[in-house]
Amino acid sequence: MIQTEHKNSDYPPISVAMATYNGGKYLAEQLDSILSQTLRPVEIIVCDDQSTDNTAEILEDYHSKGLLNYYINDQRLGFIGNFKKAVSLCNPGNYIALSDQDDIWLPSKLSLAAKCLENIDETDTPAIVYSDLILVDQDKNLINPSFRSELGQGGYIYCLETLLFGCFVNGCTMLMNPAMRSYFSTIPDHGALNHDTWISMIAYTFGKADIVPEPQVYYRSHGNNATEVGDFKRKGRLKRLLSEIIHSFKKNDLFEDQISFASEFYNTFQDKLSPEQKKLFVRFLNLKGKPWLQKKIALRMFFRGKWK
Repeated sequence: MIQTEHKNSDYPPISVAMATYNGGKYLAEQLDSILSQTLRPVEIIVCDDQSTDNTAEILEDYHSKGLLNYYINDQRLGFIGNFKKAVSLCNPGNYIALSDQDDIWLPSKLSLAAKCLENIDETDTPAIVYSDLILVDQDKNLINPSFRSELGQGGYIYCLETLLFGCFVNGCTMLMNPAMRSYFSTIPDHGALNHDTWISMIAYTFGKADIVPEPQVYYRSHGNNATEVGDFKRKGRLKRLLSEIIHSFKKNDLFEDQISFASEFYNTFQDKLSPEQKKLFVRFLNLKGKPWLQKKIALRMFFRGKWK
């Protein structure tokens, strides 16, 4: 296996797991930012989901220089399946950082994350650390220095109660320990929510999580993002409320995706949850199909005491 130099032996070695699909436009810049880390990964594993652009050529160029290993899937796996494969190919004893194909990492991303993760890492406990992102456009012009603020997620405490209503962890900022890696294969390949939410839920229930204080990733907003910012961009409070009310008359689907996700998670891991966590999940799951106003009131109850 091709390995890059590990410049700092104070922390466990780090693998980078990247999923690509038609990402040639920005891929080289992202790979260069990974290779420019002050704490360089010992391996970069890339799984490509049958790209039809020049992604494979770029990967082959870096591979020929001994900088990464890449695999082209025999059939399309989809976004989640592709990440699951990439993680499965990483050294099981390493910390693992997830990487999108179109971001740019600050040079200190891995060193700060490794320091933060080492502080909470216990051998048998799944753990992650993550950070905010800096939102930029496709030409790297600043949109918002805080992606969390852009989504309206900057005003409350990050915990299980608030996570149930919407994920505040982006996988591209995440560093996980080997114990969390063993849970990656449990992520459902289907459903409305993604691997970020599943792993975050593990961390905030029977695992551990911590936040790297400063944003360490430039996140590009463009039409081909796996998570498109425009779908989540914060609206004014009154405008957002009116939009939700109008939508509720057409279809009351408020939080229904989150409830379905939480149900699958609860059914998978309920034996690992504390009695208090089980009660919390049951309260949340009981919102399924309830009127819009009842769900909004429940959100306020869950968030009580969680506002900054």
